[in-house]
Formats: sequence, structure tokens, C-alpha cells
Amino acid sequence: MIESETALPATTATPERWSWPPLFGLLEIQFGAAVGFLQTAVPYWLAKDGMPLADIALLSGTAFSPHAWKLLWVPLIDLGPWRRIWYGVTTLLTALLLLACALLPDPARHLGLYTLLLTGLQATASTAHAALNGLMAISTRVEDKGRTGGWQMAGNVGATSLLGALAIWLASVFSRQVAGIVLAAIVLASGAGIFWVVERAGEKAERASVLHAAWERVKGIVQDLFRTAFSREGLIMLVLCLMPVSCGALTNLFSAMAGDYHASEHLVEMVNGLGMGITGALGSLAGGWMSDRMNRKLNYALMGGATGLCALAMAAAPMTPTTYVWGTLAYSFANGAAYAAFAGMVLELVSSGAAVTTKYTLFVAASNLAISYVTALDGNASRFRGIGPRASIAFDGLITFAGIAVVVVIFLLFLRKKPQSAPAQA
Repeated sequence: MIESETALPATTATPERWSWPPLFGLLEIQFGAAVGFLQTAVPYWLAKDGMPLADIALLSGTAFSPHAWKLLWVPLIDLGPWRRIWYGVTTLLTALLLLACALLPDPARHLGLYTLLLTGLQATASTAHAALNGLMAISTRVEDKGRTGGWQMAGNVGATSLLGALAIWLASVFSRQVAGIVLAAIVLASGAGIFWVVERAGEKAERASVLHAAWERVKGIVQDLFRTAFSREGLIMLVLCLMPVSCGALTNLFSAMAGDYHASEHLVEMVNGLGMGITGALGSLAGGWMSDRMNRKLNYALMGGATGLCALAMAAAPMTPTTYVWGTLAYSFANGAAYAAFAGMVLELVSSGAAVTTKYTLFVAASNLAISYVTALDGNASRFRGIGPRASIAFDGLITFAGIAVVVVIFLLFLRKKPQSAPAQA
């Protein structure tokens, strides 16, 4: 029997699927492992080997620099529907470079090669991070942007602290080689979660004409990037990102300051690992929650102010193990909230268009440039009149409030002024 063609509905509505926000916390672990290794484990080991704080800060700033100049190659991620492939390949390379850094014998004597490996490690981790940012921007609902950014930053700062301290503990109990093997395994295991990320059908590229499609894609990326970057909101955002508002640069140096605060190795592991991991993650979730309930740029400035106050309070306190504990934990909580505020602020601006990954990376690169130069300046401040780490911490607080002052001026001059709507016609 032949059925009537009108028996079936003309169209079938397919519900749009979105990625689960907490999933991005898991996928950010690879980034946290690479950053935590350089931020916590490497400075502690080099300080223990007798390297001055200023030299450690210079190495750290150099090795972290790919987070700023990755903008040179990240636009390639936007050329096609391969963000998950980019994430998977660069996550694998991150695991291999972690192994290479850990297996290098006596890094203090091979400082050039060690710096090169650490720089490559940050380049691959930040590229995977950029691909994940693009997926996060296109596969989550608008009303969940703050919550998604909070979960991602919880995975970021939580893994950074926990895995950095885990590397120190494994090196003290076993060896640095074992620490590298374990961190590499964690990176690979967490990265497998990429298979559960939902990609919208609209993001798939047409296969009819590869060259034509690629050319049209490149044009779309360039136009979308320039349209956003040179818009009023885009220019204001770039200035906000370049200012030293919520850099959290001291997290790159806390482990190297442990000796000056008479903190034991076990205390460093607990504070920089479990302590900062928990406080940073809780701060990120709190910052993401606040980001969905108030002006996201104002929230970013407020969280930066909280970070600066923590630094100034720590600088004024006596240099004891107790100060080291509460100072680093308070700074970590405030910095996690500031990072989540930053993520929500940027996601609000870049959630659509052909250059989603590139646009997000542009603002992240600007922010990471600020982190790099503030880290170097913080370390160099330790030489001021021989004061040492106290000068670095005080300088971090002061430069943070200087950046906030610029943000406040921008807010008063531009952000409060709303475009006037055209008069209604009768």
C-alpha cells in the first residue's frame, strides 16, 4: 500500500543541544598541569638550587610569553570545524613536553634548553586552551556564559595549584622524572573528555569547494576580528585586558618565596597545592556566579581590587609561615574570582561570528601579556633596596590599583554612556 506523502510532517523540529558547563572544568586540566608545572614546581626547584628570585621571574616571564603571542597562529583554528582535533593534538604534545621537561637532567646547567622546552610546553597548552575557548563560546547558552567561565576557571586555577604541588611532592618522594610521567598521564586522561563536547551543526564547513570555502572562511575571520576589535566595546576591552587589573602574577612566584617566609617543603605542597587549588576553584565559581548577576566589567574591576588588597595586606604582615599560608590562600581566592570575571566578560563579547576562537584569544593574549610583564616587574621589584619578596608583593598590590584606576576612568567616561536611540516616528 502506498502511503500519502502528507502523512508525515513537512519538518521535524530538532532540539538544539548545548555542552554541559562543568565539562569545561575537566578539559581545562591539561592547561592547569602545564601552567602549574611552570608556576609552582619549576620556581620552587630553581630557588632550592640557589637561583635568585629576579632570574626565576625572568625565566617565568619568558616561558609564559606564548600565552600572549599565540595570536599569530590561533586564527588557523577558526578555519574549519576542527577545534576538537586542535585540542586533542596539542593536548598530546603538552603531555610529551611535560615528559621532556621532567626528564632533562640538571636543568640549572642547561638553562637555555630548559627555557625552550618550557616555552614550547606553554605554547602547546595555550593552543589547546584557545581551541577549548572557541568550543566554549559556541557550544554553551548565552545565559550560562558566566557559569561556564566559572567552571573553566575552576578547572584552570584548581588544576594549576594542585598539579603544581603534586609535582613537588612526587619529586621529593620519588623523582622529578616520576612527577613528569604522572602529570603527562593526567593530561591525557582529562583530555579524553573532548569527545563529549557538543558541536553545533552550523559550525560544520561545506566540502564542495575546499579552496573557495577556505578563502571565504579567511575573509569571514578577518572581517569578524576587525569588526569586533575596532568596535567601541572591543577597543575598551583591549585596554581593560592590557591593564594590570587581575593578573595574579604573584601566583607565579609564591613557591619561590617560601624560604623567605620559613615555610617548610610540606607546607609549600599543602598551601600551593590543596590550599590554593580549593580556594582558587571556589573563587572561580563565586566570580562566575557574580558575573551573571551584575555588570561583568565592573565585576572584573572589583575582583581585581580584592586581589590587590590581599597583596598589600600580605606585604604589611610579618614574614612568617602563618602569613605565607593566609596570604597565598586569600590571594588565590580573589584571583580565581577575577579570572572567572574575566572569562565571563570576554565570552559576552565574542560568542558569535566566524572568528570566535581568534577573538577570544586576542583578549586572552592581551591579558597574558599583562601577566608576563607584571611577573617580570614583580620579580625585579625584589631588588629595590634589598627588601626582597616583601617589595615584590607590595609592588603587585600597587600596580594592580594603578590599573584599576584606569579602568574606573574608562567606566566613567565610556561604559556608563549608552547610545541614544533614534526618535520614534509617528
